Amino acid sequence: MMFSMTSLAARMSVWLLAVALFAAVSLSYSPSALGAEEDDAVVARVNGVEIRFSDLLLAEEETAQALANVPEDVKFEYLLSLLIDRVIVSSDAREKGLTDDPGVQRRMAYYENKALRDVYWMQLITSRISDEAAKEFYDAQVGSVEPQEELKARHILVATEEEAQSVIDALEAGGDFEELAKEHSTGPSGADGGDLGYFTAGTMVAEFNDAAFALQAGEISSPVKTKFGWHVIKVEDRRVQEVPGFDLVKDQVIEALAQQEGRTMMDEMRAAAAIEIVGADGEGTKPLIAPQE
Repeated sequence: MMFSMTSLAARMSVWLLAVALFAAVSLSYSPSALGAEEDDAVVARVNGVEIRFSDLLLAEEETAQALANVPEDVKFEYLLSLLIDRVIVSSDAREKGLTDDPGVQRRMAYYENKALRDVYWMQLITSRISDEAAKEFYDAQVGSVEPQEELKARHILVATEEEAQSVIDALEAGGDFEELAKEHSTGPSGADGGDLGYFTAGTMVAEFNDAAFALQAGEISSPVKTKFGWHVIKVEDRRVQEVPGFDLVKDQVIEALAQQEGRTMMDEMRAAAAIEIVGADGEGTKPLIAPQE
């Protein structure tokens, strides 16, 4: 079969658009993300059976952990191939009369419960979360946190106290801290001039932490011993951490609120349910799941 260049270009444009849409939507997919059926485009047909965009998103949800670090274009092609193979095999199974097979029925019952739970749970969570509720949650969290002081520091790590004192002597003679760090420091930050960025109290090992927080901006420490060796520390700045604004962390706030509401809701629903763990009283025998040696 031959295609014209125009036809091929059109097919490639549709394919690339589908990949781009998949990348954009899959990052924030929820069961209601596609909404109307007209937004749920057909991306392939296998012997007349349609594979829709929502099928791709559900397949991504199913394989999220395994494909977490896979580029979106590669992921799209992999998932589409997976769904094509699935339709081919499942169609053949239907023709062979396997729909009434006990194993199929057991799996269908299992996945029906999963599907009902997933969709209904999202509806319940969504009904409990609004921008107003998220802002109230943010205000309560921010209001209960004392702003912390943080330092911006550099350090030079060497093996002995004598080497550390030699570095200090070079600094007092006019040496540049960053250049000396690049030349002498054995720590991983040495290549960056000893730059440690900003950090709060308790982030570093105790000896380093105490020595650094005793310095004012611009001051250099005496030799400081830790389990890593001997350090010369320079504090470049001290400041109180800025609290990120609500709009900046809104997505994380909503996620945290959803987790909190989810735990509360699940506790309530469990408390109202009649749950019996068979064999929990020692009278029954629990089935083995993990392979036994």
